[in-house]
Amino acid sequence: MTHKSYYPQMELRRLRKGWRGHIGRFAAIRRKLSGHQDPKVFAISCSDSRVNIHEIFEMNAPGSIFEMKNIGGLFTEEATAGLVYALRHLAPEYVLLIHHTGCGAYDSMSADDVEPEIRKHMLDNGGFHAKMNVEAFLSEQRLRVRDHHLAQLIVEEGARLQARSLLSFLKIEYPEQAAKIESGKVRLLQLIYDIVSGKVFLIPEKLEGSQDMARKEF
Repeated sequence: MTHKSYYPQMELRRLRKGWRGHIGRFAAIRRKLSGHQDPKVFAISCSDSRVNIHEIFEMNAPGSIFEMKNIGGLFTEEATAGLVYALRHLAPEYVLLIHHTGCGAYDSMSADDVEPEIRKHMLDNGGFHAKMNVEAFLSEQRLRVRDHHLAQLIVEEGARLQARSLLSFLKIEYPEQAAKIESGKVRLLQLIYDIVSGKVFLIPEKLEGSQDMARKEF
């Protein structure tokens, strides 16, 4: 199946035009940031091109967000390096773990033709445990949910597992940084971005499912 683009073929001049606009819009900010950066947010999000957290939270200016992106938005070894650098040198006020609906990485766990690199990525970083936990929960509760709600439950559980991995890592390697999160000095937020509506929802603290899957908006 060929990829259907919603945009006409992009010419190089479009990139050049955007770059020139960037130079003009952010000249003053770049001068301010030339010697240091001071982001208030550290975020781990999915590489999905539809998930642009700078746009979602209207923080488009350079220096606003210190961000790590990877397939599925997982707390990988590379993400640990970014987290440690941010907490020790940049002092962000928020740590965001942002997953999203319609995530191909989590959907791939139910696919037969998934690329081995993606399968390994999800296996090595705990993505498959989310699917197993949700299936066990639904069986125990004797609860049936629609397919898209099942996918959402798996993504939400994935975010919870990533948050636990993040905190466990800090408690072992950087307990003083873990204390900042546990005390609320640095807020750890687990969020899910709905691709269709553009809304952001808080992920429940524990697995919970229902027929309508009502969630609290961020």
